[in-house]
Amino acid sequence: MSDAYIFVGSNIERETNYLEAVKRLRELGALVAVSPVYDTPPLGDDAHAPRFYNGAVWLETDLLPHALRNALREIESQMGRVRTADKFAPRSIDLDLALYGEVVIDDGELTIPDPDIFERGFMARALAHVNPNYVIPPDGPTLAELACRLRGQRGEMREVPEMSLQVEQLVQKSFQERMMMSESKLGIPSRFGDEEWRIAMPEPEPVRRLPEMRIAPDKTQAHEAIAEAVRSILLNVGEDPTRAGLLKTPERVARAYDELLAGYDVDPVALVNGAFFETDYHDMVVVKDIEFYSLCEHHILPFFGKVHVAYIPDGQVIGLSKIPRIVDMYARRLQLQEKMTHEIADFLQDLLHPRGVAVIVTGQHMCSMMRGVNKSGSKMVTQVMYGEFQDEKVREQLNERLRQED
Repeated sequence: MSDAYIFVGSNIERETNYLEAVKRLRELGALVAVSPVYDTPPLGDDAHAPRFYNGAVWLETDLLPHALRNALREIESQMGRVRTADKFAPRSIDLDLALYGEVVIDDGELTIPDPDIFERGFMARALAHVNPNYVIPPDGPTLAELACRLRGQRGEMREVPEMSLQVEQLVQKSFQERMMMSESKLGIPSRFGDEEWRIAMPEPEPVRRLPEMRIAPDKTQAHEAIAEAVRSILLNVGEDPTRAGLLKTPERVARAYDELLAGYDVDPVALVNGAFFETDYHDMVVVKDIEFYSLCEHHILPFFGKVHVAYIPDGQVIGLSKIPRIVDMYARRLQLQEKMTHEIADFLQDLLHPRGVAVIVTGQHMCSMMRGVNKSGSKMVTQVMYGEFQDEKVREQLNERLRQED
């Protein structure tokens, strides 16, 4: 799950549309926190344009940034939003992906962090309410500090208590309970109120987060269920599961899945096992040509290839053997190559808080080699670059190291 920060706005039937939008956001993940709802003036030169309801939502989601942006656009469309050349035109709903974990993107389709948060005090203040100590990537400031810098616009926004209460009630647990959970997990204050509006919050120590281990089903029951499913497949493709060559196949497949999908049962804490080491080394660490084997989640057909992992430490490194094991933990699952690339990068970013992380994956997919387009020589390349690896010169240094012969 990744943390996404979404800014919500409406100035057409705003009471109804704002609440409906937050309800629909729950379908994209879990609501961690919501800001108060603010009454704000419209931007632009139209003095007669209706005022907005604005606020922010902190969402935990499995969707990657572009997919989440597309899902937000779909909600807007369903709620009657029509985008025009007039960026200040009234709208039934506005759902802007402002921030996403520690990701920085500017690819012509999506820009994260949203540059508007550095200019619009009402955006910064709403976002600071949900997570004041969030450090805006790549180098800060925190949301609280940004809100304080833009506090001169404070008089242009008014909290709407009755709307704020209704939005808080949409969170699956009470607003207070969820904020207590967030405070316990991340060490942040529960609200960013008017008193903090005048004083910047201190920057927190980085929090090392590991994904939770999935609770595996009973192995015996799982084997029996998988074997029965394989027998059904054999029957339905016209085979006889009782013939000699196939008699033991269902059980063999069930046991094979123990290895092929072993990543679900890996405990990340046990995998890392405290293998962090203090260091004064600040140059690039590259582990290249890590072989991986995975199963595509669309057809449960194999894809395989190599992973290159690089990071620039900031005082700590991780044991060398752990990086291939991290790759295996994510590869040995039903996967999409794009998702796997992000998961490996996010794991290292959350674990080490380095100055930069880069993951490059080259894969060959049996679903395109054996079926569909039947292109046996095609390869797919995906990459994720965080922090200093977004600098063109640093990326060129990485490429040079990858080109070097062993």
